[in-house]
Order: sequence, then structure tokens, then C-alpha cells
Amino acid sequence: MLGQELTRYLSSLGNDIVGVARTNADYNIDISDDEKLIECFEMEKPDIIINTVAIVNLNNCEIDKCKAYLVNSRPAGIISNYCHENDIYFVQISTDHYYTGDNDKKHSENDTIHLLNEYARTKYLAEMLTLTNPNALVIRTNIVGFRGWENDTFVEWALNSLKVEEPINVFEDYYTSSIDVYNFSRILWDLINNKPNGIYNLASSEVFSKKKFIFYLAYSFNLSTSNCTPTRMNNDELRRATSLGLNTEKIENYLGYKLPTLKEVTDSLKKHCEDD
Repeated sequence: MLGQELTRYLSSLGNDIVGVARTNADYNIDISDDEKLIECFEMEKPDIIINTVAIVNLNNCEIDKCKAYLVNSRPAGIISNYCHENDIYFVQISTDHYYTGDNDKKHSENDTIHLLNEYARTKYLAEMLTLTNPNALVIRTNIVGFRGWENDTFVEWALNSLKVEEPINVFEDYYTSSIDVYNFSRILWDLINNKPNGIYNLASSEVFSKKKFIFYLAYSFNLSTSNCTPTRMNNDELRRATSLGLNTEKIENYLGYKLPTLKEVTDSLKKHCEDD
């Protein structure tokens, strides 16, 4: 989802974008094959590399821990080292799945990390491998948007459920600072133009429950929430972080402007749904 939008947005600005993915890209490879990955870099000689690849399904990471490491962690180390040796700016897209137990707290880049599952462990390891390069950038975020594939994104699922009034449970005790992929791409480009290093939170400026997000989404799309039942998370089967709010003061101070509110996020989703 993010790779698609970054390609579209950055190309619209006149950048020459080269995509690497399993299918439907300029280079169709398995990212765990570092020899082929390096061959792509040698062919293209990029100025910037952005790694958006990850297995984000928490259950799949638990089922195949080796694959989770080979996709979520190891490539970041390979790419970071290559970029350091070749003076290429590297951006690693990370996650917000590190915090739990403190409800709607806004977590800064320096807050204590809690690694509750294999997804969090592999993404955090990717951060550490990335930062062996002193000129690399790690972005912690939670992105939402449209992909248009057979498997729906969270937003696509939520909207489809709201439109057909299918009963859905909305979590009151699961907090995020989700940002739409469209605002994210614009802000990331502003950041990249300045080439900072280290860790930055790039998210909505607000923290909200999944329930509140879906209600705002429904409002932006003029849909009823009568099919929504407020409920609480069940963490019995797989331990999930539930307090994923991010503090965006560091990036706001760096860029000199505020990041989007929840309403601005859902309004942007509405706008881009209509544009598409």
C-alpha cells in the first residue's frame, strides 16, 4: 500500500522511481535474496532507498518466525550497510507496535519499548540494524489507506462493512495515531529533502481509539454507524500492543508545521477515494 502511493506521489513530483517487489515492479525479486537486491542497486545507482517491505500480519510472523526475520529484519541490515558504503540515503519504515498498557498516551521516540510478539521483535531489530548507518532514517508510523487488491486493507474493510451495514465490533481500548498514506507520503518527502537521521514518529497529531477512528471515517463518508458495537480487545490468543499513540512534536518542530488531525486523516481518505 505504501510502496504504491510513494511511487505515485514521488513520480508526480518529477522523481525517477524504481520499484522492487515480488510482482508487478521494475524488479521482481524476493527481498530475502540479498544478492539480487544488491544487483538492483548496482544497476540503478539510487540517491535514496526507502524500504517499505514487511510482513505485517502478526499471526503469520508467529507461525513462521524465520520468514519474519528474513523479510522484516535482515534486509534492513543489508540495505543499511550498502547505503553507508555507497553514500546513499536510507529510509526504513518501521512501526508503532511497541507500546501497551497506557491507553491514549503519546509516546515519544525515546519512550520504553515493549516487544510483545514476533512482529514487534523483528521490526525493532530492523531499526537497530538500520541505525548502524549514522546517516539513516527510521520512521515509526501507523498508516491507513486504499490498496485495491483482493485482500482488503483495514480502511477498505471498514468502509465496506459500513456501507452494507454488516455488524462490526469497534475497539474502545485499542489506541493509535493512524495517518493516511497520502499525507504520509507528502510529509515523508518534506523530511527526506532535509535528510535527517535517527528515529522520527510520523503519524496523526492525535491519539484515538479504533472506535473513534471508524466513527470519524463514517462521518467523512456520510455513513451510518448503527452496525457498530463498541467492545474491548481480546489478547488471549496473541499478545498485541494496544497503546500505539505516537508523539509527533519532534517531527513537527523539525518541519515547522503540525501533522494532520484525525478529521484531516479521514477527510483525506474521502478525497482520495473520490479521486480514484
